[in-house]
Amino acid sequence: ALDRRPTDRNRQLPVVMSIRLLLPLLFGTARACSNIIVTGGASADGNPMVGYNADSAALHGAVSHWPHGHHAKGAVREVFSWDLGIKLGEIPEAAETYNVIGNANCQGLVIGETTLGGLAELSNVGKDWRNGTILDYGQLIYITLQRAATAREAIKVMHALTAAYGYASDMEGFSLSDATTGEAWYMELIGKGGVEKGALWVALRVPEGHIMAHANQARITRFLPCDDEKACLMAPDVVSFAIAHGYFHGEADDPSFSFSDVYDPVTFEGARFCEARVWSVFSAVADPASFDAAAHLDYAQGRNLTNRMPLFVKPKAKLTRAQVHSLLSLHYEDSWLSPYADVGAGAEHSPYRWNGLTWEYEGKTYVNERVVGTQYTAWHWVAQLRRGVPKPMGALQWWGADDHTWAPKIPLHGGASAVHSSYDDADCTARAACRRAHGLQGNVREFSLHSAWWLANLVADQVYAKADRAAPLVRKARAELDAALTAALVDADDKAARAFAAGDAKGALATLTDHAVAAGAAATARWTALWQELLVSFIDGRVTAANPKEPVCECTKESATFSEAWKAKVVADTGDHYLQPPAPPPGALAGQPTWFHAKPTRSKLSIPGVAH
Repeated sequence: ALDRRPTDRNRQLPVVMSIRLLLPLLFGTARACSNIIVTGGASADGNPMVGYNADSAALHGAVSHWPHGHHAKGAVREVFSWDLGIKLGEIPEAAETYNVIGNANCQGLVIGETTLGGLAELSNVGKDWRNGTILDYGQLIYITLQRAATAREAIKVMHALTAAYGYASDMEGFSLSDATTGEAWYMELIGKGGVEKGALWVALRVPEGHIMAHANQARITRFLPCDDEKACLMAPDVVSFAIAHGYFHGEADDPSFSFSDVYDPVTFEGARFCEARVWSVFSAVADPASFDAAAHLDYAQGRNLTNRMPLFVKPKAKLTRAQVHSLLSLHYEDSWLSPYADVGAGAEHSPYRWNGLTWEYEGKTYVNERVVGTQYTAWHWVAQLRRGVPKPMGALQWWGADDHTWAPKIPLHGGASAVHSSYDDADCTARAACRRAHGLQGNVREFSLHSAWWLANLVADQVYAKADRAAPLVRKARAELDAALTAALVDADDKAARAFAAGDAKGALATLTDHAVAAGAAATARWTALWQELLVSFIDGRVTAANPKEPVCECTKESATFSEAWKAKVVADTGDHYLQPPAPPPGALAGQPTWFHAKPTRSKLSIPGVAH
């Protein structure tokens, strides 16, 4: 049996277990993501929020969507793997399905996820209908959004779907919230491998006034007794399955049973590459009485795997949407984990590293930090679950492609049925052949200036190479665009609400869709112009500024300036290799004629094309 010390569901205490390696798939084909859940009681406007980074270098970030529909008896829905792109099978359509756009629906429900990996022998990745497993985690989300109106209903639908059609993925963590009830839930789910159909899962409601974060490591430890469905839901065999297969040596009602320690034991990788993201989020906003960052640093470092963090924490102040965006853009600033100062950061303090998460030197393995706002995010969003408005207006996603830190975010109502073509993914879930069939431009290997994902990458790449110079310009542009889109949102909300109140649902939904398309068009136009501005401003590593008095280029060209700390690193590394010797006095050069004059020459650095 596991550690039997008393515990509290909202404060997960440490449990000692043997170490198991995380699946390589965690950072391979499966999507490695980050989620933040904010309850209404922890939110500045009183409405819940869910934030999501979908990290994957192999996915073209765009908005998948399915229209509201009525389906004849016998109609089926094809299921394609979100990560692998292969057809997993078909399932019967529901008689009626809700409109789904991105990770929200017209009923005011949103669902996010992070892949947890879990026990290798329970993985169903790569299996399909021939193995009795049809639903991968991605399609499980979308199909649930088509069929459920609230978070609690979604949990039950996910259980019913996996029981009927099997689960074809690794272990997942799901964030669920809705505008109808205002509830926010966190769910962890894992398949049963080749043993049987269905899934093992636990879902806990995030207590009001608290926040929660997860990032590819199971976080639910002890949860028994799970006897209040307003706070806890679970698969009926979640404990008995573990006992039957030797994962747990205890009774079915043993309160020491830990979902994480049984099905996804924490490892160095799980702590340093995954839970460190949670530590960073909690460190930034948690009330010190609710979370002691210093006390849990050794856990985030991967040096004390028993020092588990609390599942839920209270923030020191209620959070705004802008703060959630900032949390999902963290790079471990001002902490022990900060990657800004070492030699890998370069002269312009980049938190990004290009040589993977681990590297070898003289027989030892070293790591790079896996920051929250990573460069290979495919798409991201922060959803506001707005209570007291018509349901199609309840779930509002601020949706962006690529790196959360540098991309624009456009507002999408759950009732909108289309987006601008630069953001459109139809129902393709990033499959390149499907995008071509729908006439959609761009994928990971096919460049297009009409792809919001590619434009976001173009701008972000300017920052990656020239962080100190380009970052302030991108932040300014994003803030200005956000302000303009917020103003347009107020007008769209007002117009749609009046139409709903007048009984004109069709007109209201058209307003929401028109607004989504216009927001995408505005973001695409602004980011196209921004990329061009950055390219002109920093071409060839120089800094170009407008100067109408200069008749040739109407500009000035200057070199970048680097910090004293960076200069010290270069000198320490190279000694006097780059040291310029002092200028000799006139006549001091050996062999110089006695008639040599001492008149000064023009500095070579002043010659056009030498220094600039």
